[in-house]
Amino acid sequence: MLTIHIGVKTPLGRELVAPFTLSINHGDKIAIIGEEGNGKSLYLKSILNIADPELYVERSLSHTKTVFGYLAQDLSTEILSMSAREYLIGEEWYRYQKLDVYLHQHLSHFNDADLDRSMSSFSGGERVKIQIIRMLLQDADCFLLDEPTNDIDLNTILWLEDWIQAQSKPVVFISHDTRLLQHTANRIVHFEQTHRKTRSKITVFEGSYDSYVAERYQHITTHNKNVENQRALKAKQMDRWRRLYQQVDHKLGTISRQAPSKGRLLKKKMAVVKSMEKRFDREKIADKIDQEEAISLRFNEMEVLHHKKLLEIDVKELKIAGRTLGHDYYLDIYSHDKIAILGPNGCGKSTLLKQVFDDEFFMHQDYRLNLDYNKSPIDNCIDQGSRDERTQVINHLGSLKFTETEMNTPMRDLSGGQKAKVSLLKLVLKNPPYIILDEPTRNLSPLSQDVIHTMLKSYRGQLSV
Repeated sequence: MLTIHIGVKTPLGRELVAPFTLSINHGDKIAIIGEEGNGKSLYLKSILNIADPELYVERSLSHTKTVFGYLAQDLSTEILSMSAREYLIGEEWYRYQKLDVYLHQHLSHFNDADLDRSMSSFSGGERVKIQIIRMLLQDADCFLLDEPTNDIDLNTILWLEDWIQAQSKPVVFISHDTRLLQHTANRIVHFEQTHRKTRSKITVFEGSYDSYVAERYQHITTHNKNVENQRALKAKQMDRWRRLYQQVDHKLGTISRQAPSKGRLLKKKMAVVKSMEKRFDREKIADKIDQEEAISLRFNEMEVLHHKKLLEIDVKELKIAGRTLGHDYYLDIYSHDKIAILGPNGCGKSTLLKQVFDDEFFMHQDYRLNLDYNKSPIDNCIDQGSRDERTQVINHLGSLKFTETEMNTPMRDLSGGQKAKVSLLKLVLKNPPYIILDEPTRNLSPLSQDVIHTMLKSYRGQLSV
């Protein structure tokens, strides 16, 4: 058994991850869930001791020599520039024999030439499998996976489910993918930021995802209903007390001086009434359970576009890194079209979009192409720089559940979900006649995904996803 204790605070003392201890056993499939920016990725980085050095991290492990296999949410530019061979084995050539075995099991279509390709040339699903092969080559004791389903197709998700279920070593994974959570997790750790993102709350649940969701809903519903009943009862008691107080006070004010004995009795009664008030004040009613609210984002109202051709796709040959992906891609795109581009990982979906469309109204899958990671969310979204524009951007970011500190934090230090929300906001602020979205809901929670789906359904321009 491995015991991990983690707590994280900002330099100003705000809790990003409330201190808690997690025991991890063989066979555990521990899912970490929660909204964007609640500290999930930060928790994994803290376990690995690679969190931002400016943060105060409280960290202890029962077995300090534990080898962790880590699948990062985003690969660094340094890793993306490496060849697959260099990334997988580096100078440790003794791994080569095992590499052939794992490639045959998980990437059977790979040949020796593919190992010389740069990591940036592979699809999202291929990168996930390459990272998992690297973890297997490391002979890890525990696997830490940060949003492993973000860039993968359904077949790869099914493969990943089978892989997680087959592991006897513990797997700790962050995911917003309901299917993966339902099919693999046997323990849940829920990260929340309540009270307007001022308090970190961690809930550890022993059981499946569906059981957790059902029990949580029942607990919150029952608790909040009891609080409402208690508040209603106390309001009635206070109302009766006020009437009694007013009656006694009125009699005290009108009692005749010729009846001092009645006056003494009324004063005693008033003392009893006042003691009742103190007793009511001492009776504390629990607060309702504070739940995180959904984000809010929508396009401005647009003029109705007449049916006309806006764009076209005309690609005779689609290639990447010298490899041909396909031929003869032709499509006329008209206003009001909502086009979904489907296909397995590695077939060229993102490559086609990047080859055909410019960046102005394009949300790329790689957020580095949408955002300046050295700038804050505010500065990424501001165009003209006027005071009114700045106020509008701040209000939008508030609706996307950014705190004031997060609004002014460089994008490189924010979560993948927060980068996705700023990328979408930049498009919304342009009020575009058409939008091209490459995996727009990756990194977003189910709660946020519902909002984005509604926003896209109501969009009056041309949409390609």
